[in-house]
Amino acid sequence: MRLLYSHPKLPAAAQHLSPLLALSLLTMLLLAGCGALNNVVTGPTITPAPPSGTVLEPPRDLPDFTLTAQTGDPLSLSDLRGKPVLMAFGYTHCPDVCPVTLAQFNQIARALGEDAGRAAFVFVSVDGRRDTPERLAQYLRTFNPAFIGLTGDPETVRQVGADYGVYFEYEEVAASQADYLVAHTTSWFLVDPEGRLRIIYAYGTPSEIVTTDIRAMLAQDESAL
Repeated sequence: MRLLYSHPKLPAAAQHLSPLLALSLLTMLLLAGCGALNNVVTGPTITPAPPSGTVLEPPRDLPDFTLTAQTGDPLSLSDLRGKPVLMAFGYTHCPDVCPVTLAQFNQIARALGEDAGRAAFVFVSVDGRRDTPERLAQYLRTFNPAFIGLTGDPETVRQVGADYGVYFEYEEVAASQADYLVAHTTSWFLVDPEGRLRIIYAYGTPSEIVTTDIRAMLAQDESAL
């Protein structure tokens, strides 16, 4: 099936115009031609974004992985154990979807207030060819210096993404200043403090919904102590 990808609006309007991830039992995928305005790309049928995330019951165990953080040091998913992890996949040259996603992540962090330090916000690059640790660090500072950026060679990231139902591919675009664009899954993933995939959100899910879910996860973690 083919779809017309349309340019997303500003964060306040994204929830009305954003694409929805395609649901399946183990993979929930949305292919968006990130930055490819009015490009026709292969992907699922777009339907209105759901009012909340898709909760996995039971939560899905995730294998550990290690990539390079924006500090230049290796970082594993297990290093974040004990915190809810809100994760998205994208790249720093993305002209539309990724900036909106990170702006919403910052809204969520601000809404959490002091509790934001008890959660981790992770941006995994699907463009390891260009997204060096230094490039990631510079990019993420424009949104929130506490955000974690991860990068690696494309095949390693592809293996990591497969566990989340993430897909990406490189696309050469004529008459573009960029060497290439990357079509990629735009979903967000909430991993619980035990390292299990708990909730998958469509791109553009209202920030308030995600904030509420993270707060509930933090409260559950406290009650378990």
